[in-house]
Amino acid sequence: MKLYIGGAYQGQLELARAENPDALILSDFHETVQKAMRRGEDACAFAQSVVAAHPDAVIVANEVGAGVVPIEAQERAFREAVGRALCVVAQEARQVTRVVCGIGVRIK
Repeated sequence: MKLYIGGAYQGQLELARAENPDALILSDFHETVQKAMRRGEDACAFAQSVVAAHPDAVIVANEVGAGVVPIEAQERAFREAVGRALCVVAQEARQVTRVVCGIGVRIK
């Protein structure tokens, strides 16, 4: 499994596609976690199930924990849950790439 993370519109999906043209790419993982939370699922357990089901996939997600802290408790909980879920994925990933301005920096 590989993980590509970065801020919104930083080019992580494009880089993931260019570096892994034949791989299964699970994009917008941050939004997938949010949907799982709305169904009442635990974010970390959800991430573990995705990792187990797709061990060779490429996961692409936005970093949602930077910037201004939201006023709404629900939005703060979402940011925390996504961060924790990405920790689960990063722990299991054989490669983690952070993308800024379309440039990937391997951090694992």
